[in-house]
Amino acid sequence: MKLSNSDRALLYSGPWFSSLPAVLQGRIVAESELRTYRKGAVIIREGEPGTGMGAVLEGQVHLTRRLGSGADTLVDVGHAGIWFGNYGALTGGGATIGGLLAATPVRALFLPLAAVERIVDDEPRHYRILAGILMQRYAQMFRYLAEAKGLSPEDRLRTRLLELANTRDDAAPGNGSVDIAVSQSELAKLVGLSRQTVSALLARLEARGLIEIGFRSIRVLV
Repeated sequence: MKLSNSDRALLYSGPWFSSLPAVLQGRIVAESELRTYRKGAVIIREGEPGTGMGAVLEGQVHLTRRLGSGADTLVDVGHAGIWFGNYGALTGGGATIGGLLAATPVRALFLPLAAVERIVDDEPRHYRILAGILMQRYAQMFRYLAEAKGLSPEDRLRTRLLELANTRDDAAPGNGSVDIAVSQSELAKLVGLSRQTVSALLARLEARGLIEIGFRSIRVLV
């Protein structure tokens, strides 16, 4: 498959994809397909067999997890460049452990499960390389769990904003600031605080010169 120059630049600027061997990068691009999703579409439904893995090329996604009550909670907000579906794909179509929704219209690169299995069958060492992204996610989730228990609400919010900014830093390296397209309601769900508490904490962070608050966006001054 032939990617546009902007799509290729996005993929190759990502820390995970850029670290892959050139031959593996080529296989992933060549055997993937482009998919589009309307706003609100379910890209991955939690608990269903994995069908492949992909990367968001344009748009924003919500990563969710079902609670005991049956309601879904927001776990993360993903943007262009984020990879998804890795767990289901690398467990041979095992049940997915979270959901993925299109928060905006989304365009994505998608590598079907059959292609993932061909790549690994042809070169078994590629499995460990592909699984590296799962290890990164595990470490990230472990940090979130520790922060929820050990940091004050203001520090927890600040740390989460920095995490979100770091994942977008490749788009504007060296700028000294990173814009995050996230609402205060989304942030409240991400850090487990009320919307009112998050609003007050954001005002305090802005007064300290750490962020600038916009409409459904926050500029993190890093």
